[in-house]
Amino acid sequence: MGQDVVPQSAEIASRVAEERLRESEEHLRLALEAGQMGTWEWDPVKGLLKGDAAHQALFGLPPQDQPLPNEVYWARMVPEEIRMGVEKAKDALRNGTDIILQQRVLRPDGEVRWALFRGRPKKGDSGCMIGVSYDVTERVRVEQAMRESGSRLQAAVDLVRLGCYSWNPQTNELQWDKALKAMWGLPADAPVDYDVWRTGVHPDDLSRVEAAIQRCIDPQGDGLYDIEYRVIGKIDGRERWIATRGRTLFENNRPVSFYGIALDITDRKRIQSTLERRDEARTRELEEANRQLRSQIEQREFAETTVRQLQRLEAVGQITSGVAHDFNNLLSVVLTNTLLLLHSMRDQEDQEGLELIRSAAERGAKLTEQLLAFSRKQQLEPQLVDLNSKIIGMADLLGVTLGDTVHLKTTFTPNLWPALVDPTQIELVVLNLSINARDAMESGGTLTIETSNVVIEGEPSRPEEPVPGDYVGMAISDTGVGIPDDILPRVFEPFFSTKQPGKGSGLGLSQVFGFSKQSGGGVRIETRIGEGTSVKVFLPRAQTAAIDQEKDSSPATLNLQTKGGSNILVVDDDKSVLRSTIRMLDFLGYAATPAQSAKEALRLIASELEIDLVLADVAMPDMNGVELARAIRATRSALPVILVTGHSDLDSLKESESSSILKKPYTQSDLVNKITKALTSTTL
Repeated sequence: MGQDVVPQSAEIASRVAEERLRESEEHLRLALEAGQMGTWEWDPVKGLLKGDAAHQALFGLPPQDQPLPNEVYWARMVPEEIRMGVEKAKDALRNGTDIILQQRVLRPDGEVRWALFRGRPKKGDSGCMIGVSYDVTERVRVEQAMRESGSRLQAAVDLVRLGCYSWNPQTNELQWDKALKAMWGLPADAPVDYDVWRTGVHPDDLSRVEAAIQRCIDPQGDGLYDIEYRVIGKIDGRERWIATRGRTLFENNRPVSFYGIALDITDRKRIQSTLERRDEARTRELEEANRQLRSQIEQREFAETTVRQLQRLEAVGQITSGVAHDFNNLLSVVLTNTLLLLHSMRDQEDQEGLELIRSAAERGAKLTEQLLAFSRKQQLEPQLVDLNSKIIGMADLLGVTLGDTVHLKTTFTPNLWPALVDPTQIELVVLNLSINARDAMESGGTLTIETSNVVIEGEPSRPEEPVPGDYVGMAISDTGVGIPDDILPRVFEPFFSTKQPGKGSGLGLSQVFGFSKQSGGGVRIETRIGEGTSVKVFLPRAQTAAIDQEKDSSPATLNLQTKGGSNILVVDDDKSVLRSTIRMLDFLGYAATPAQSAKEALRLIASELEIDLVLADVAMPDMNGVELARAIRATRSALPVILVTGHSDLDSLKESESSSILKKPYTQSDLVNKITKALTSTTL
């Protein structure tokens, strides 16, 4: 019986040794595969070197079972590095020590790779050396990138120093080598188990890693394990990245052994992260540059559009201003002679016809006033105006204008700033906008007038909008049909209208535009199709808290008690206007002397002719009325001058503060009051 035990024990021991050898070989093979290492054996005496498939592939050579002459390998290496490597290898053979070399390999396709060779003398007295080879090109490139970026980091991973582990899923027994323990921040003699491993994995990565392990030990899977994750050092608390590969051995469809290797890739990750951040920064810089370029292009396109719009409006303004001037001359002739005929006609039917002519001429005068408002050529008389009070005072007029189908709603801001505007013109603006709003609500609706204190900080986005500053705001809103996008850019053009023929002149909004910009403010339109339109007018804020008493804007009454005997010199290059003015002055009891040019007027003034007042047209060739007034002041400063204008060139009229201004077309009352005021001021 004892004799039977010994063979059985020997057999068991032999099987255990074979199992351990098999595990060791599998462990080594797995490590070599995971580390992508080749093996080689070199006989310096015979000058032969034999490498496995991985080693041959490193040199770009096909697999070879037989050893090859040294020259085959030397031909693919740098000569200086060969001599240095051979000398070190021979020293290692003589001294029985290990050798580590890092050298370049020149492949047949021209690619240069870096290889790490690690060897030691072969046991026995063969004089040969065995070792492993490893492609470290990527590591070298990383090191070069680190140097180029100024980093002093060094490659933290010795790619041939791998941490190894084994795990028995059945018993949960875990074994680590020293290198792997160092990655976990553990001493070399520290015991390890599954809990030690588990608590060292970064909490954010733990579930992902455990899921990968479960797939690896699943009999239905391929048994492979390949993952990168973070660990937290047990002692120093340092966060490290490791890359680990493993493989499961199965027996009877059960996982009995799990082998693997681990590699510290912390610095590689850090470098990758740095490069990624650098790429992200460059991407952000590129995106920002593109954004700025797009913004500049948009700003340029907007500026070009604005300039074109302003140029177009300015051109239209110049044309309308010229038309208004000529039209005013014609209307002056019509109105003057109509009024004179009304005094002489006795037949009622003839008087009715003349009244129709006078009424039509006055409507024409109103039209020219609107044209001048758009072209910003009108003469404004800005005053301190309480906009709330002004709108309240127009309540009855607005009620009659809007009719029964439109509900008027007002919202007034308390403590409203005073506005510096022409009170008569602001009434026309309110009336025009209210009429437009009424017409936009065909079946009736709600018209809302709001006032507000407005501080604008941003630059205008359209030509009609105000520049930054403090404004008194007025918004007139309706619940009408709204304005289509293709029409909105044209609404401020004179004579542009969406109304049916005969329903409007198309000058309402153009007058609002001209008045608001000439006053130093602006206008803005907000509209939505089917919901309504809001026109917001911005008027300049007066720099005072007091509201002065507004001037009486009612028409002056006709004072027929003229200062008889006064001789008035009338200067106008238009013969019809000149003759009509002379006739009216004669009718009013004045002595009148005509002059068709400024030069003729100066000759008459220089003569012995007694002249009490000069009535001169502003727009004349050669020398205009302003220049004539300046010449008269130089020789006869006491001689009063009244400038008559249908154009109102504001820049030139600013120089004539001492002269009265009479706008064409004018009534008898306007003419008499201007003359009386001028002669009375001279007498005083």
